[in-house]
Amino acid sequence: MDLHKAYGEVEANRGISLSVAPGTIHAVVGENGAGKSTLMRMLQGSERPDSGHVVIDNAPVTLSGPAEALNRGIGMVHQEFMMAPDLTLLENLALGEEPVRWRLGPLSAIDWRRAEAEGAALAARIGAEIDWHRRTSAVPVHVLQFVEIIRLLRRGCRVLILDEPTAVLAPLQVEELFALLRSLAQQGTTILFISHKIHEVMALADRVTVIRAGRTVFDAEIDETDAHEIAGHIVRGERPAGPPPEATETRRASGAPVLKVRGLSAPSVEKSQALDAIDLTVHAGEILGLAGVSGNGQVELVEALAGLRATASGTIRLGAREIDGLSVAGRRAAGLSYVSADRAHEGLSTASSIEDNVVAGSHRAPPLTGSHGFGRFTLRRGALRRMAETRMAELAVTFGRLSDAASSLSGGNQQKLVFAREIAGQPALLIASQPTRGVDLNGIAAIHGLILAFRAAGGAVLLASEELDELEALSDRIAVIAGGRIVGDVADPSARAQIGQMMVMGAMA
Repeated sequence: MDLHKAYGEVEANRGISLSVAPGTIHAVVGENGAGKSTLMRMLQGSERPDSGHVVIDNAPVTLSGPAEALNRGIGMVHQEFMMAPDLTLLENLALGEEPVRWRLGPLSAIDWRRAEAEGAALAARIGAEIDWHRRTSAVPVHVLQFVEIIRLLRRGCRVLILDEPTAVLAPLQVEELFALLRSLAQQGTTILFISHKIHEVMALADRVTVIRAGRTVFDAEIDETDAHEIAGHIVRGERPAGPPPEATETRRASGAPVLKVRGLSAPSVEKSQALDAIDLTVHAGEILGLAGVSGNGQVELVEALAGLRATASGTIRLGAREIDGLSVAGRRAAGLSYVSADRAHEGLSTASSIEDNVVAGSHRAPPLTGSHGFGRFTLRRGALRRMAETRMAELAVTFGRLSDAASSLSGGNQQKLVFAREIAGQPALLIASQPTRGVDLNGIAAIHGLILAFRAAGGAVLLASEELDELEALSDRIAVIAGGRIVGDVADPSARAQIGQMMVMGAMA
């Protein structure tokens, strides 16, 4: 209650109070940087409040770390699952709390039969089927999520914190997760559900709390509010920003082919999904959506097109030029740009400056590079700074100083920085993979506006997203990928049932 937490001059939490009733599903929503993550870290014990108290069962407690939080019945399922990929699911289940068959001094033998029996009983309790002997790296993401929940239940957790749990799930898998969470709540488990998706909050939660600028600004029972009221509190009492008016025109006939992929195949590498005879075409002035259940080849396809994954056969043509033999730099020079799904590790160098990140890729050519005699070349820092300022201003990226590290930006502004770099120079093709993952309402609206404006200017877009709402809102057509193959091409992006069925049935096949 009344939690305060500051990092230097930055006040992350400024008197947040949150009361969660036992056996309920309580949603916590807010923009990136609102203070949700800091609050959850304090509830999990990985951060201590500067003032205020965490109260459990009507008693103030001081959580010295996540282990103590677990001992008190509080556990968290993170967006990035906390499992060792080279171990089996059973080994991950037991890790940290292994049942012992016998001890002899410092030596002991793990009772694997008991561990598996405990896991199987908990899986049956939540209605999940788990092959405990599969290697974790080869397991679908929704199964990993179930195992994370089972692992916390096995540790005796009565309060589960789930951070954006549906970000990597297909619609049918979201329904499975929601059914599981409702069942747990009915059995007495308390659930804190962190999400940016208001429609999911309305469908699942019993109560919702909105956090803005480190403070609690709204709290209500779900049946006493609606999505518009919640959204208004999230974005400072205003409607979320929309895309530029010129970008919201109705879908129109597209132009000449910009990207033509024929017979593209790629082998499986380190248990990744192989690609099998991929055919697709993206036209100028068109957004082709790429839908699929996580792990069915979306990542592998965009990496193959961008030059980050070796292919075995087939052709990739950008305009009049075949690019499948070109390097990443060669493809970029030919007019291909790429927004990675992993902005923290691929899209950005978060430890480097904002300035260096936004001009990366342009630094080898004039006006940023000049001759210094004897065949040497140097960066022109003045030109670099002017280019960085222009690109950041054009996309209205909010930042402190260009010399600040990219990690200082919010998730939405980090993604806008990536777009500022990738659409500079008017490339022919923009490949955008999960462009709004982990971004708040205003950030999503701004990024959607950028994509629509790029299309309106005649650019071709391949949009890979696991958000059907996003694909429906932006795409002119949707191609469905399952098992590394294109299993359908849907002309009506609003045909959700048809698309969802292709995604799941194709993956099962």
